Amino acid sequence: MPCLHDLLKETCLLHYKEVDLGLERCRALLEKLGNPHLNIPPVFHVAGTNGKGSTLAFIKQILEDNGYSVHRYTSPHLVRFNERIELCGVPATDDVLADALAEVLRINDGAPITTFEATTCLAFFLFAHTPADFTLLEVGVGGRLDATNVINNPLITAITSISLDHQSDLGETADAIAFEKAGTIKPGIPVVVGKNLEPSVHDVIAQVAQKQGAPLILASSTRERDLGLIGAHQRANAEIAVQMIESAGIKCSSIEESLRKAKWPGRLQRLILSCGEIWLDGAHNEAGAKALALSLAQLDTRPWTFFIHIKARKDASSILKHCASVACFFYFIDSAIGGGDCVASTELLQLSAELGISAALLSEVDEIWDVMKKTESPMIASGSLFFVGSILHSNL
Repeated sequence: MPCLHDLLKETCLLHYKEVDLGLERCRALLEKLGNPHLNIPPVFHVAGTNGKGSTLAFIKQILEDNGYSVHRYTSPHLVRFNERIELCGVPATDDVLADALAEVLRINDGAPITTFEATTCLAFFLFAHTPADFTLLEVGVGGRLDATNVINNPLITAITSISLDHQSDLGETADAIAFEKAGTIKPGIPVVVGKNLEPSVHDVIAQVAQKQGAPLILASSTRERDLGLIGAHQRANAEIAVQMIESAGIKCSSIEESLRKAKWPGRLQRLILSCGEIWLDGAHNEAGAKALALSLAQLDTRPWTFFIHIKARKDASSILKHCASVACFFYFIDSAIGGGDCVASTELLQLSAELGISAALLSEVDEIWDVMKKTESPMIASGSLFFVGSILHSNL
C-alpha cells in the first residue's frame, strides 16, 4: 500500500515553485481524471484575504446541525495533511488519501503541477466519489487563477475581506487584490461580501459582479451574536456564513446555537499546558495582526508576551506594529520550525527596538515551554499558521 507521506513528497517535486497561479495545469489533470469537479455536491466557494476558514467553519456547523452532510476543502493544515480534505465532515484517513493520491499521480504521469493544484484535484476526485449534500471550498491564493476556480457553477460565492497579502502574486494594491479575488464571481451566481470592505475595494467587486450579472449581497446585521469563535472580527464572518446559507435558499433552524458551537483551530484558541496557558492565533498579515491585537485587548487588559514566527516575504513591520500595541515582550522564533523560511532575526530585533518592545530569540519550540514557566503575563503564539501548527503538534 502506498505511503501518504512519501506520495506527498513525490508531489512536491512536480513543480519548482510553491505558488504558480494558473488554471491550465489543474484543468489538464482534471480532464485526465474524468472531470470529477463537475460531479461534486453543490459548492459554497469562499475567497478573501482573511476569514475564509472561519466562515466555512460557521457554515459547516449550521449545515451539519440541520442534518446535511458536507465535504470541506481548506488550507493550510495545522498538524496533519488530512485536515485539508474532509469527507462528510470527517478528515479523510491516510489510507483513503494515499490510494486516491497514488491514482492522481499515476494519471498525471509526471506532468508539472504545484502541490496545491494536485491536492485540489485530489479533493475533487474524492468528493466526486463520496455522496454528500454540499461542498465547502476555500480559495487558496487570490481567486481568479486559483486552482479551486475551475468550479464554474457554484451554489453561491463569497468574498470575506480584502487586505494586503501575497502582493507578489496578486498585485501591490488592495484594489488589484480585490480584482483577483472577484475572479471567483460567476455569471448569475449570488456573491456575498462583508460589510467592512473599503469603498474602492467594494467598487471593484461590484463592477465585476455587475459584468457577470451576479447579485451582490451585503452581509450586515446589527444583531449581537454569541459565537464559538473569539474576536470582534468573527462577527463579520458569521454574518457572511448566515447570509450565504439564506441566499442559497437553504432552510436552517437553530442557527444561533450552531454559531455558538462552531470551532476552528488556531484562531484565538486557548491551550492549557502543564507549563501555563497560551493562546494561539495564525494572524500572518497586517489585517490579521490588527484584528488579533484588538481581540487580545478585550481578552486581558494586561500587556501580552508574544511568541512570533513570521514567514519570509511577509510585512513584518506592519505585523509587529499592531502586536506592539498590546505587547510587553517579543520572543522571535528564529529557526524555520514554523514551516519554510522566516524573516531574519536581525530585522525582527531591529523592528522591535524601533517599537520600544524588548525582545529575544528562541531557536526551538521546546524553549517556549521553559519561558512559559517563568512568565506571568498572558501569552500568545502567532505570526503564521505553520508556527501555530507546530505548537499544537508538540502537544499531541
